Amino acid sequence: MPRQSLLQRLESQRSRSLTLVTGPAGCGKTMLLTQWRKSLALQGAKVAWYNASADDSDDLVIEYLIEGLMQAEVNIDTEALQAYRRSGGKAWRPLISSLIDDLFDEDRDVFVVIDDLHHISSFRLLQMLDVWLGMAPERFHLVLGSRTSPPLQLGRLRMADGVTEIQFSDLRFSLDETRHFLRSQNLAGLSSAQEMRLHEMSDGWAAGLQLLAYSLRQHKSPEQFFEDQPGLLVSRVDSLEKYLESTVNQHLGADELSFLVRISACRRFNRELCEQVTGNAESGRLLERFERENLFLLPIDTSDAEPWYRFHRLFATFLHRRLARLGATEIAGIHTRASHWFAGRDLLIEAMRHAMLADDTAFAVTLVDRTARRFVNGANFVELLKWCDALPPESLAGQLNVLLCMAWAQLSCGRIDEFERTMSTIAAHPGRETASAEAESRLLRAYFLISTDDGAAALEILEQTQQDASGLNPFQTLIASNITSICLVYAGQFERAREVARLRRQIDIRGRPDRPRPLIDVVDGFSHLIEGNIAIAKTALTAFIKDIEPHTEFAFDAVGLFSGYLLEALYQENEIQEARDLLDQHIDAIDAVGNHNGLLHAYRVRARIELLGGEVVAAEKTLSLIEEFGYRRKLDRLIAWSLHERIEIALHVKQHAAVPDLLARLQEIGKRYADCVDCARAEIGLVALLARANAACALESDVSARAAIEAALVAAQRNRRQLSVTRLVLMRALVLHRSGRVDAALDEARQALDDAAVKCMRRVLPDIGVSVLPMVDRLLDGERDVGRRTLLESAQAELGRHDGNERRPPASAVLLPTATTEILSARESEILVLLSRALSAKTIARSLDLSVGTVKWHMRNVYGKLGANSREEALSKARSLHILQ
Repeated sequence: MPRQSLLQRLESQRSRSLTLVTGPAGCGKTMLLTQWRKSLALQGAKVAWYNASADDSDDLVIEYLIEGLMQAEVNIDTEALQAYRRSGGKAWRPLISSLIDDLFDEDRDVFVVIDDLHHISSFRLLQMLDVWLGMAPERFHLVLGSRTSPPLQLGRLRMADGVTEIQFSDLRFSLDETRHFLRSQNLAGLSSAQEMRLHEMSDGWAAGLQLLAYSLRQHKSPEQFFEDQPGLLVSRVDSLEKYLESTVNQHLGADELSFLVRISACRRFNRELCEQVTGNAESGRLLERFERENLFLLPIDTSDAEPWYRFHRLFATFLHRRLARLGATEIAGIHTRASHWFAGRDLLIEAMRHAMLADDTAFAVTLVDRTARRFVNGANFVELLKWCDALPPESLAGQLNVLLCMAWAQLSCGRIDEFERTMSTIAAHPGRETASAEAESRLLRAYFLISTDDGAAALEILEQTQQDASGLNPFQTLIASNITSICLVYAGQFERAREVARLRRQIDIRGRPDRPRPLIDVVDGFSHLIEGNIAIAKTALTAFIKDIEPHTEFAFDAVGLFSGYLLEALYQENEIQEARDLLDQHIDAIDAVGNHNGLLHAYRVRARIELLGGEVVAAEKTLSLIEEFGYRRKLDRLIAWSLHERIEIALHVKQHAAVPDLLARLQEIGKRYADCVDCARAEIGLVALLARANAACALESDVSARAAIEAALVAAQRNRRQLSVTRLVLMRALVLHRSGRVDAALDEARQALDDAAVKCMRRVLPDIGVSVLPMVDRLLDGERDVGRRTLLESAQAELGRHDGNERRPPASAVLLPTATTEILSARESEILVLLSRALSAKTIARSLDLSVGTVKWHMRNVYGKLGANSREEALSKARSLHILQ
């Protein structure tokens, strides 16, 4: 029955961002939202619909919402969804940003309806809805149906008159609506008094009135109905449920009730599924009848030719209580039949759900075995582990394919202890000796070793694998080439690493010439970066990231894995603003993917940029994240680098008392890896020696400083780390300079600067610190070489901005008045300036080469920091704080 007055109210306020319909079960929320949905669709709006369920995981909620948007013909970029799946939900911010970008491209209003929102209690999902509401374009509207008021942050929306709220008191039927409803249910012969009596019995409660109408139709006459129900009231949930049970028992046959009870085991159902579950060949006829009689059977809007249905929550609860009274064997049989039916149509999530409810472990294992490779090839490791974790470990022990896939997933997700147990189970499996299983096991072990920084041991295994690679499929040989190249890079065999990648690229180009190969294409830029060829590395990595984003389904993963390398190259070339922009754009991907090498470079650069901006506390916090990650993954190299950078900060801000303890911790770690060579672990000893040299140069005598520098220089040369070599040579020249050996110092410095200029090591002087400034001034005096002079002038300009112990931001930073330096980041300040020019978010995004979602994210941060609720208020407060002129 049309709720005309409520529909008119909703229609008059349809431009608002949020519509909230709240009330108890059966009060007409779903009916109202269904009617409005049809009205909106007729007017040309795009409407997506999702019914929340208590047993839906976060991932399923997102899947259903996006499927709803796609069915509503909203053009959705599914790459962000794939990345969200592969990250186990960690990549939710990029997903929201992508959805917002998609919505900005829509030329019609888009409504997303979430009914039964009270079933969603996940903090992350509610946070996502908050962010979505705060950043979405004007054409996006969120509509929520819930039994309770949702725990969303709606204060600002309410203040801005952006919320329409329909409550239980609004949803109650008026007497006129009750009469209209009864006549629509073929009950036109009732007297006014009888209509009034039914209205009083239901108190305007939609479900109560619907059930009364159903019961009334089953009686011979209205008079008999009222005689049988003296004093009946169905205006509360408990009384409604009691009456529901008595009515159903009275008016439905045993076979009909049995049919409904059994199909209630399925969250959704169609004719074919009902026939499978119940064995009733009349299922189609029964569904049509129950829908016609309005017995709480709701159609689901899908593109399938076969109609799908679900039960109203109130009726489903009643049926579930009946279902629970059946014997365990019969319930298991129902779920088993449903599981096999869904599996036969490749609806594997529902198939797995019913297999688990049936306690049919054998079939669940079959489903996992059937899909495990698909999960691994799609990098959906988290989802695979969820399925495996739900099964008894002993049930998987005999499934070699599942075990191998589990090992890939566990390793990729950092579950190292579980990986070791799985590998032990694989080793004991009788099928382990086949060529394919043996080769894949060796590859897994090599992948594990490089994940723990033991590249030397990984190379030994890979050499065995390459001698007999017949057991590997093409993707596994690609992984082997990638691991080999990375191992060679950390072994200092840069040319050989690039040759392995080149040969692999030649093989791939023959089959797919236009397809990017992220795991191979990155090797060139990465190897030059570690070697110290910054200019070549930046050029190669910039082209790599630019090419990879639009051309591969795994672009998000590739960016998360490898953009940290480009950040390092940008920083070393002193392109600080470009590095900031790249961090803004990709930090979510880096966090979500969680690769330790990419994360180390990205967070190390982030801490250095924060220090350049005077944000010492923020830099310390960023470094603590690296250290925490290192402890979780048992990666001492990350811990070592975090300690190294913290020593740099302590020296920079003159907190010298903190240096000995930090240095002692670092040296203790370094001792454990003193004998390591030709792998990433060898870097740990180098890092300890670099930190010792830095501390000695700043705090100890020239003799001690030179000895520490020489020790570090030997290690850097042995590892072929030219960037560290160049910096150490300049530090040695600095020690010579301050000890009075000026000519020797300047000669040595010039030689190092020649190499730095060719390779664009533009941070090598500024990062030594202000103590190098006198030598820089002497070097500049009469310097005619363009390359050296450029480096020296840049260092002099930056280091010359020191005032006592206080360091100011570099020229490339966006400068704010001193009183407000801590309020806004450089990017937020830049966006605020553009907002003051009355530019739209889309225009700002185009001008800064950012996504609209990223711009909206920064705008929300600006509003929050300034305590503003609108653009105008933010600009006003910014001017009062002298952030804007």
